[in-house]
Amino acid sequence: MKRSSLLFVSLALVLATANSLVQPKEIIRTFSEPMAQAFNHLVVDKNTGRVYIGAVNRLYQLSPDLDLVISEETGPKMDSDDCSVLECNTAINKKMTDNVNKALVIDYTTTRLISCGSLFQGICSVRNLHNISDGTLEVREAVVANNATASTVAFIAPGPPNPPVSQVMYVGVTFTLGSPYRSEVPAVSSRSLDKDKMFAIAQTAVTTGTRMFVNSLARERYPITYVYGFASEGFSYFLTTQMKHTTSSQYISKLVRVCHDDENYYSYTEIPMDCISEAQGGRKYNLVQAAYVGKAGSDLASDLGITAQDDVLFAVFSESDPVIANKPSDLSALCVYSLKAIRRKFMQNIKHCFSGKGLRGLDFISPSHQCVSTKLQTIGEDFCGLDVNTPLGGEQPVAAVPVLLFNIRLTAVVATSTGDFTVVFIGTSTGHLKKIVVESSTSALEYGDLTVEEDSPVNPDLHFDSHSMHLYVMTEKKVSKVKVQECTVYRNCLECLGVKDPYCGWCSLENKCSLRADCQDAAKDPLYWISYKSGRCTTITSVIPNQLQRTTARTLDLVIDNLPTLQGHFLCAFTALDKTLITNATRKGSGVNCTTPRTDTLPSIPPGQHHFTAKLSVRMTSGPDFVATNFTFFDCNTYSSCTQCVSSSFPCDWCVDGHRCTHDTAENCRNDILVTGVSRAGPSYRSGPAFCPTINATVGNSPEILVASGIKKPIRVKVHIIGQFIVQTRFVCQFNIEGRVTSVNAQLLGDTIYCDAMEFSYTSRAPNITATFAVIWGGSKPLDNPDNIHIVIYRCRDMADNCGICLALAEKYDCGWCQSSDRCEVQDQCEKGSAVWLNRSQTCPNPEITSFSPELGPWEGGTNITIQGINLGKNFQDIYSGISIAGINC
Repeated sequence: MKRSSLLFVSLALVLATANSLVQPKEIIRTFSEPMAQAFNHLVVDKNTGRVYIGAVNRLYQLSPDLDLVISEETGPKMDSDDCSVLECNTAINKKMTDNVNKALVIDYTTTRLISCGSLFQGICSVRNLHNISDGTLEVREAVVANNATASTVAFIAPGPPNPPVSQVMYVGVTFTLGSPYRSEVPAVSSRSLDKDKMFAIAQTAVTTGTRMFVNSLARERYPITYVYGFASEGFSYFLTTQMKHTTSSQYISKLVRVCHDDENYYSYTEIPMDCISEAQGGRKYNLVQAAYVGKAGSDLASDLGITAQDDVLFAVFSESDPVIANKPSDLSALCVYSLKAIRRKFMQNIKHCFSGKGLRGLDFISPSHQCVSTKLQTIGEDFCGLDVNTPLGGEQPVAAVPVLLFNIRLTAVVATSTGDFTVVFIGTSTGHLKKIVVESSTSALEYGDLTVEEDSPVNPDLHFDSHSMHLYVMTEKKVSKVKVQECTVYRNCLECLGVKDPYCGWCSLENKCSLRADCQDAAKDPLYWISYKSGRCTTITSVIPNQLQRTTARTLDLVIDNLPTLQGHFLCAFTALDKTLITNATRKGSGVNCTTPRTDTLPSIPPGQHHFTAKLSVRMTSGPDFVATNFTFFDCNTYSSCTQCVSSSFPCDWCVDGHRCTHDTAENCRNDILVTGVSRAGPSYRSGPAFCPTINATVGNSPEILVASGIKKPIRVKVHIIGQFIVQTRFVCQFNIEGRVTSVNAQLLGDTIYCDAMEFSYTSRAPNITATFAVIWGGSKPLDNPDNIHIVIYRCRDMADNCGICLALAEKYDCGWCQSSDRCEVQDQCEKGSAVWLNRSQTCPNPEITSFSPELGPWEGGTNITIQGINLGKNFQDIYSGISIAGINC
């Protein structure tokens, strides 16, 4: 048994390591419990940063870095739906029942953690927030739903008897069937947090109190799902999904509201919530899935007509499934509502009824009657209800259009602001975390998608850490601590702004992508910290000139867009080949001017290269580069041929008689014929490689001149020559054979160079070798050879050792079989052409069989035989009808 447990631990470690290797870099810590059935709720202590998880049969207390501190068992226990909250008759059949966590709330006033579970009709316990295993108080009061699926929403806010001093726990609960005691649990209630009446209804009278029930006629057929709850400016709210009317099969989302001062729930009011896409022809996203109340950045707040201190409700909705009306589909939307607009809409609905118009509604709570007209002169936004027109169901919805649409079901939402921007993080049913920036009340942009845990839905309880720099994301059995931004991974301004992360901006003077708070002096100039929305990177848009001959120096004109206003001295830095050179710079209207470094300090151009590219950056006397571009130093002198020189991407020209490439023809090409480079600006009589003195082609237009080894042969090539002084000069043909240079005189007749005959030979045993070829004029100046015309010297005897192979050699070699020497040779080598020499159109004599297979076969014949040998002909026709076996033709 011990061995198997060790094996399990080892396997678990291997799996944990494997998971950590593949998890995204934004996820810095995780907590998971392999034995847990499911995580239900998560809260974060805003003062200490501690994390608490409510799970099936477990409570966990974690450190801010998700290290396990305490684990408390809360179930399973013996229970039955037929038991009351206080007692259970011994005759009732009880069974071991899981305790599903239905609510997890921090009471900051008394530093307590309130945890409610599904056992014993949904009771709650109170625990020490610093140590959840210390001094647990279990209160026998039915508060929350008593099964795994029925909804419960709980939160703490001011309430009777003395708000805002007194705090109560607001609870919304879906009615559950199967127990005679559930009728005693209100749908919505305010519950006391006083020690002597913990979780009891906060205020009660004969017929009223801080509670609201769905009536007995409707509660079984009119389910209400509670999605989210929050408090704002004197009121507490619940978001629900429910049928539009008791007789309707259509489901809608609603806002439920009660006043904090209301001891009788006279202020209980419901109004519909609309999230309708007009762009999609009025598509209704009617089922709210998750919500969050937070603050907007200044841009969104301004668009909503509120201040950055006002509350905003962010909610994610789904369209109903086409078949099952209360089931969400994958078509989803994010809608945004200001609480100011919500309060105004509640007031409009209340005024409408109190002026005697319409019905009171909410017949699932109490019979709906005609609204009663009252003599109230004014009904303000803080109106807390009267004992008439209560409870009230308004018909005028608070409406919004989606800021962003999705094709995946959304399960969680949380929002925050960074500077002027509003950032929303949305969890999905597939375990992803989407990053959104809401730019206005009608538009948003998705700028990131992080896989937290594939195919495990994100829990609605999304929470920031105490500094709002990390987000705790919970899936079914795992909690991940996720960075809200990764600005430092972006290396330049375009990358930084290109990701459109509202947290990130380009810190110009420190040359880094960072949070605004991490950029020194960001507030002094908008160009010191550039946000994604401005898109105004400090950029060198042009450098005049943008490249320079290495042996010269001059002043450069740098045009810089969005150059911040800076005090101090500017410098230019040239960095290349592990060397940085600094020169002085001067600020001008559109950028800076600076000189290139002294030529003797510049690094040399690497061998085989014609240029090097330096990083040209601008900086202040103290501080890093804040803008940079590339600058090229080239050297025309590194080109040794006219074709290379004038084809270069640099402004290089070729002096024909001087046989040199130069950047300065006025200085280096006086009284010379000039071929200008293709990169040289301006008109030119001779421009480009077509005007270079060159070897053009051989007589057969092939770059390959074939010569048999040991044969004396003259070489001819076509040339293109400009300039009479070249025509009148002496020409030499030069051959480099196996490293030996041999020169012969040559003559120019028309457009052809005729080289004097010479014998070509080589010593290696290779069948052929390549020899370089050049035509020299003026003593040491080679004509360009752009087509790489070269000499191939070959020996027939080394390419074929029998007649059959010899006659099958490529026709270009002119090899044949010399019968007197019994070897492969060109005809001139076969006893100087006097002996019998077989060419490729003839057939070799003396066929020889070296092997055949198989060597056995049946008497009846029909066996395929493969024959191998020498001189068996070049093709089938050579041996057709010439093979016999035992005197019989094959």
